[in-house]
This record gives sequence, structure tokens and C-alpha cells, in this order.
Amino acid sequence: SVGSLLITDPSDDILGIVTDKDLRKCLAVGMDYTAPIEVIMSSPVVTVDSNDICFDALLKMMSRKIHHLAVTTDDQIAGVVTSHDVMVLQGKSPLALFREILSQRSIKGLYPLGKAVPSVIRTLVEEGAKAGNIARMITVINDLILDRLLTLLVQELGRPPVPFSWILMGSEGRKEQTFYTDQDNALVYKDVQDEILQRAISIYFEAFADKAIDHLIKCGFPPCPGKIMASNPRWRQPYSVWRDYFERWITVPEPEQVMNAAIFFDFRTGFGDSSFSDELRDHLALHCQRQELFLRYLAVNCLETKPPLSFFRNFIVEKDGAHKNTLDIKKRGLAPIVDFARVMALKTGIRETNTMGRLEKLKDRDAIPEDLGVDALEAYEFLMHLRLVHQLDMVEMGEEPNNFIDPKKLSDLEKKTLKEAFGVLGRIQTHLKEMFRLNIA
Repeated sequence: SVGSLLITDPSDDILGIVTDKDLRKCLAVGMDYTAPIEVIMSSPVVTVDSNDICFDALLKMMSRKIHHLAVTTDDQIAGVVTSHDVMVLQGKSPLALFREILSQRSIKGLYPLGKAVPSVIRTLVEEGAKAGNIARMITVINDLILDRLLTLLVQELGRPPVPFSWILMGSEGRKEQTFYTDQDNALVYKDVQDEILQRAISIYFEAFADKAIDHLIKCGFPPCPGKIMASNPRWRQPYSVWRDYFERWITVPEPEQVMNAAIFFDFRTGFGDSSFSDELRDHLALHCQRQELFLRYLAVNCLETKPPLSFFRNFIVEKDGAHKNTLDIKKRGLAPIVDFARVMALKTGIRETNTMGRLEKLKDRDAIPEDLGVDALEAYEFLMHLRLVHQLDMVEMGEEPNNFIDPKKLSDLEKKTLKEAFGVLGRIQTHLKEMFRLNIA
């Protein structure tokens, strides 16, 4: 049986796609059989290259909330792959969770679904998926939960008085979430002059943000200890205020601004009107390149965390306390690469927020040496893999996940690779010293 049809024009160019679900809807509403097919087709057709891996097709389906992709070969459509095809191939597929999220009709129904993520990720780990892809999958699932939650909340509270965007920042903004990621979010909305409307906006979005944060906590997303959330009035502002925030942060750099850069400058839209974050990103890409003092502050900050290796290349671990004989893989390993990619992206006007995406673009633009870019990508991927597997093991043992790795529990190959990854951090810092002329010992 055929589950979908591609619609073409007389010259055989693909115009759209019609699925069996579309046809069933037509029958249900009593649509005239003589109606043109373009009335019910979906367009444009979303495609995937025949050389792409199934994982990429899966992510594209989930992020676009669709079940069919046209497969192209040499820019010509050669066939169609469906979510069912992927599920048959993968067995325990994330698509089952994807469908369950989208089917929820109440916010409370979303509460337990975040707990299903580890079992889905365990399958990907056992199949040898790369850490970058696993983090992307966690992000897609979390984004789906957020989108469904806020969609239902808008239905509950009614249409918002003005367009708005729910902004994700930090690791959420970079699409680098793991099993231990707290909330970093904000809300930006359209500027208005009318005082009565301003009051209505304030009342609506205060209730919206408070309810959203509470529901997200119940879905398994811990609150931000620093209260960088949309429920904080400071981070729930019109576009003009947000633009002033960023303008002040980059023109009057101080220690707090450097800290803000590590969280706020990696933003993206999680829900709502993406034009607000797009305009802010364009503004930053244009103006950050000119702010040498600000960039220099960021570069200096990148040098503060030294690679945790001794002179004899032994691991430097915690000497006492709850995490004795371990090292913080996030703070001592991943963060320096994330910070390096951010400052270099801001310096070169790159709009990408994902660390690996930033490094790829920096390498392609010759903004960093080719070998440094390749090694930084490999180091980041390996460090993220260690972090994800460590946290997954903790979750499955019923423990709260953290970032503290015990080097003694690693295999000899893992220890060797970890030392090589830490060695890359030193090269990154040397590059920054030379680029920004930082004569710091």
C-alpha cells in the first residue's frame, strides 16, 4: 500500500506531498472529491539527501513535526522515507516518544515524559551514536516538550496581547543539553506605547511565565539557581529593553557582563515569534566585532581555567570534599572550548550558537587554523561523550547526575584520549593569547 504521493507540475517539478492522513481528513469533513489536490497538499516538500544517515532524517522529522521526507539524489527526488520506516529500522525509536509528546492534550500529561529520555538515549549510545548527535536528540525532545507545554498554556490563558518569543539560553540555546541541565530562559515581546495595553501585557506575561516555569520544573527541568528565567521580571521585557541590555553589556564590559555573555549570548527562540531573537542576533553579529575591549575581556576569561594536567601529564583532581579524586568535566574540559568558540564567533560575526557548529564555521572561514579547528571538534566530542555516558549511568542507578568524572574508572584508551583533549585546551589558550595579545602567564 502507498502512504503518500508526491505532487508534480507538468514539467515534473515537485510541488508538494499528500499523505493518507490528509485524504482521511478530507473524507471526515465531507470535502468534494472533485476539489483540486493542491487544496490539501503540504508544500514545500521537506527533503533529506540519500547520503545522510537515518539519524539525521529522524531529527528532521521530529524537529519539523512531520512523518514523511522526500529523499534526494543529485538534487533530484528519488523516493520518500517515513517515520514508520525509521521505527522499523531502529526498533526502540525516539519517534514513539515524539508521538506521545505531540498527542498530549493536557500539560500534566507531559510531566512524566521527560523521564523517558534516558531509555531512548541508552539505545543511541549502544548503537554508537556520536555525542553531538545525542545532545541534538536530547535538545529536540526537550524542545518538543516545551513547544507542546507552551502551546497548551496559550490555549489555557488565551491569546497573548502582543507577539512574543520564549528565549532559550546557555546550554539550551546552544542545543547542548544533557541529563543535568537547569532552566535558562527569558521572554521578549513587542514594544507598545499605549499604557493600558502595557498593563495588560505585564499581567498576562507574568502569569504566563510563572505557570510555564512551574510546569517545566514538574517536567523535570530544574530552576536556574541564579533566577535567570522568564519568571524574573528583569528577564521578561520588550524588545527595546533587551536591545539596550546587550548594547550595555558589549560597550561597558565588566566582570558581570562577561558572566552574562556565557549565558545570554547563546540565545535562540524556543517558542513564539522568532523575529525578535533574529533581530537581536543580527544586532550582535554587527556590533560585537567592533567591541575590542569586550572581546578582550571574554578572551581573558577563557584563560582562567587551566587544563587539569600536571607537569608530568597526570590528572589534577579534587583533593577532598564530596567529589574527592574526580574532576569536573564540564568546568575543566568542555567550558573552555565553549567559551573559545563563543568569543571567536562573536569576533567574526558568526550567528551560530552551537559550539560544534561555531567551530566548523570558524574552520571553514579560516578564522582559526585548520588543525586547531579539527582537534577542538574532536576534543569537544570526546569530552561530551564522557559526560553523557557518566550522567546516563548515574540516572540509571537512581542518582542525581553530575559532571564529576573519576579518571581511574576510565580505560587506558579513554585516559590517553582525555589527556590529548586537555592538551587541545592549552593550544586554544595559546591561540587566544596571540590573537588578543594577552601577555598573561
